[in-house]
Amino acid sequence: MIKITILSFYFVLLRKFYKFVRYKNNLIMKKLTAGVLALVLSSSFAVANAQKKKSDTVRTQEIEGVVVTALGIKREKKALGYASQEIKGDLISDAGQTNAVSALSGNVAGVQVTAPSSMGGSTRITMRGISSVTGENRPLIVVDGIPLDNSNINSVDTQRGAGGRDYGDATFDINPDDIESVTVLKGGPAAALYGYRAGNGAIIYTTKSAKRGRTEVQFNTGVSFESIYIRPKLQNQYGGGLESTLPTANINGQTYNITDFGTDESWGPKYDPNLYYLGWNSFDPEYANDYMKLKQWVAPKKDVDDFFRVGTTYTNNFSVSKSFENTNVRLSYTNTKINGIVPNSEIKKDNLSMNISSSLSDKLKAEGIINYVHTAGFNRPEQGYGDNSLAQKFYQWGQRQLDFSELKDYKLSNGMQRSWNRTSWDDGTPNFSDNPYWTIYENTSQDSRHRFFGNAGLTYNISKKVYLAGKVYGDVYSQTISSRVAIGSAALPEYNIQKRNNSEFNYEGRIHYNDNFGDFSLNTFAGFNIMNRKWDVLNGNSVGGLIIPGLYNLSNSVEPAQSSNASYHLGVKSLFASVSLGYKNMLFVEATGRNDWFSMLNDDQFYPSVTGSFVFSNVLKTNWLSFGKLRAGWSQIAGGSADPYIRGTYATIGTPFLGDPIYSTPATNGEPAILPEMKTTKEIGLEASFFKNRVGFDFTYYDVKTTDLIIPLPIDPSTGYGFKRINAGEMTNKGIEASVNVSPIRTSDFSWDITWNFARNRNKLVELQGDLQNYILTNAPFRVQLAAQVGYSYGVILGTDFVYDANGNKVVDENGFYKASEIKPLGSVLPDYNMGFRNSFKYKNLSLSFLIDIQKGGKYFSTTHMWGMYSGMLEESALGGNREAGVILPGVKEDGTANDILLNAPTWGGTYYSTVDAQNVFDASYIKLRDITLSYDLPKSVIGNALQGVRVSAFARNLFAWNLAFKGIDPENTAYGSGNIQGLEGGSLPSTRMYGINVNFKF
Repeated sequence: MIKITILSFYFVLLRKFYKFVRYKNNLIMKKLTAGVLALVLSSSFAVANAQKKKSDTVRTQEIEGVVVTALGIKREKKALGYASQEIKGDLISDAGQTNAVSALSGNVAGVQVTAPSSMGGSTRITMRGISSVTGENRPLIVVDGIPLDNSNINSVDTQRGAGGRDYGDATFDINPDDIESVTVLKGGPAAALYGYRAGNGAIIYTTKSAKRGRTEVQFNTGVSFESIYIRPKLQNQYGGGLESTLPTANINGQTYNITDFGTDESWGPKYDPNLYYLGWNSFDPEYANDYMKLKQWVAPKKDVDDFFRVGTTYTNNFSVSKSFENTNVRLSYTNTKINGIVPNSEIKKDNLSMNISSSLSDKLKAEGIINYVHTAGFNRPEQGYGDNSLAQKFYQWGQRQLDFSELKDYKLSNGMQRSWNRTSWDDGTPNFSDNPYWTIYENTSQDSRHRFFGNAGLTYNISKKVYLAGKVYGDVYSQTISSRVAIGSAALPEYNIQKRNNSEFNYEGRIHYNDNFGDFSLNTFAGFNIMNRKWDVLNGNSVGGLIIPGLYNLSNSVEPAQSSNASYHLGVKSLFASVSLGYKNMLFVEATGRNDWFSMLNDDQFYPSVTGSFVFSNVLKTNWLSFGKLRAGWSQIAGGSADPYIRGTYATIGTPFLGDPIYSTPATNGEPAILPEMKTTKEIGLEASFFKNRVGFDFTYYDVKTTDLIIPLPIDPSTGYGFKRINAGEMTNKGIEASVNVSPIRTSDFSWDITWNFARNRNKLVELQGDLQNYILTNAPFRVQLAAQVGYSYGVILGTDFVYDANGNKVVDENGFYKASEIKPLGSVLPDYNMGFRNSFKYKNLSLSFLIDIQKGGKYFSTTHMWGMYSGMLEESALGGNREAGVILPGVKEDGTANDILLNAPTWGGTYYSTVDAQNVFDASYIKLRDITLSYDLPKSVIGNALQGVRVSAFARNLFAWNLAFKGIDPENTAYGSGNIQGLEGGSLPSTRMYGINVNFKF
């Protein structure tokens, strides 16, 4: 753990800053429209407009307003020649959001967010499709100018659905209560000044600061409740086993019905209250109420749903803003506690921030921001197909007669487990599955992250037209994760501990020159950036099991524990410049350029962009047209980050054999001359607002081409390697983004605002290399593969399909099973389009807002459906309570005659695994009521003069979902990481609904 206090970290920033930079900026903007007042305060603008009212409607800022652009520079929106969109922080905090990234879902055109409802889980966010086969496809996250690390540490096995805990992304540390606004820079022309890191766009969070001349104290408190919603429906008519009759056992000279304890399937007898048996818990004398007691063969009174609890989230924020004569200070503290739907699981998060700006003289200004975050998770549930996955044991394998009120007695007095999945009636050793209560109370995990991020800088005004700016940005954190498997579990006892340290510092200096020459305006700057990032990983794991029960230490390993460590270091030095020329506030042309010198690549790279805008409303001068702008942009920028040692080929170190070290060549040979992927973007857009801004729209068409894709090319194994890393191939993305704002009603007491966001992207992998047609990204745990295939959209699911005859009938073989095709594409994980539709109403002090979030298209593969049908667990497998009649699959024989081959129910269920993969591939479309918020501002007559204001908000999230192809799985719960591996559902916990209330006090 990095032991560093907030104060010492702040001084580190200052010391590093003075070593590299001497000056800091005070942004000067010219010629804002008469309706907008821009106050320079803490390098941010407070924009006031006579017609602008407080609203939680998601809107682009007022057309004539100011927005945050790349490098944190504020610009007049009318001058921008690229697409950007902004939402207000109130939208996130009022809706009780705990994740500042997932809150963007449905609210921004062109942004696709996959936000599973797992406790603190990963949030996948992309803009304008996928551009890299193996590289980074997520946008850069920036908070107050700080490029924030957003690592996802989930293992490949976790991400492909093979089991593991989802530890989420590092941006979970962003505090939603501190957000002032979020600006989304959607493409290369908007984010080119950030260089190679923002090839996929950038999301810029601006946090709250003290306002000049104001003192404000706020207390915000809220509570929310979370309950299970979408989950697989289980059959409730047949119990466990493989036969239609219960097996028997002779115990102490008497014959009893028992269950097939060692089997974890439910093809057993139909429920019958007149059938009695000895259950799994009937053989432990210390449980006298259960010992040798017969039970009825009936459905359980307490089923899987009763295992889950109502999750709770408590959030409390306290902030103080004070404006002195020349200094503005804001302090904020937020405490968040999340209790998950799985018992014995929780996350605690503490956010502490301080924002200071001070005018040291008429020309010199200093400012700084420091954030400390501690995130501590306990027992995040395992997901996917793993030994400790509850979803696997609940929905894929099991015995349906189990009563969960009985399962709670999971442990004997000697500390050993009582599992329903006994090896036999007289051997309680778990065969396949642990008792779920043993899993959550004995096989636990812990994770902790301490993080400091912030900036410090100076601004020096040389004249009214020229100023110097300098800042240092820092992001430092340490993370520790440990997990355990207890002695007595079905799996091998184990203890694992992992420690990670990450640090990144950016040193930046700029010189700005702004001027007006008659009808012309000039806004220009040039600067440098030096980025230095280091991270290391230390991992330790027991080997061969554990010796002493309850002792979780690497020294308790049966065999010598295995450890490994790795360290990484990369740096980038950059020069950049921007020139923006305006004519009569009507024509604007801007050009930017950035040159990066990399530690991980041989050659430097230059990234240019050119944009232009024509404000035609300044020419037409009509009453019905409030604002109109035509824009266009072009950029060329690296498509994503590169590994720090991508050029080299380094030996791998294996587990010692008989005490001797093992070294081997890696599977992939490096390429010293490797180049970054290059992404060329063209876009055009049209913005317009009519009838005094009562109706407006923003439309963008873009065409993105990525070349020099970095791929591991399969090569002759005789070379000693399986692959060679090369630059090859091309991928394209073409699409449209649209947003529409309408205010049908706007009176002094009542307003109604409508916002519609729409994005449609068409992705295509044009080529890889030569005859290479696909690159396998990963394998699902058992059947299908995820691939990038030439001629298709990225993320193709490869598997077997049905075989059809000339008339479109499914063909069965001589056994009555569906015939399976060769391995072929079954669809891409990428959707056809995403849409968000928000309505906001305000009547005096009462506000109501709701968002409909829509996704059309995309595919996912469900391991839960495959095994749930195979094992007789899912509702469909009960065949309406008539399994005894068997199944004849709809289709034709190979000779064209109708199929008449009868399959017994277990054989039919087994075909979901052994024949056609397409049976388990589903459309990922959905329609969701994403959130609804009802807020009321108490009138002064109620709160008196002691308070400036009180706002009470009731909210709900993920309230309803429609149009699901498989009713048992939420399409957003089909991934366990935010990287390129998506759409492989290995065993997901239920998605959840959330309800809550939030109260904000202003003093």
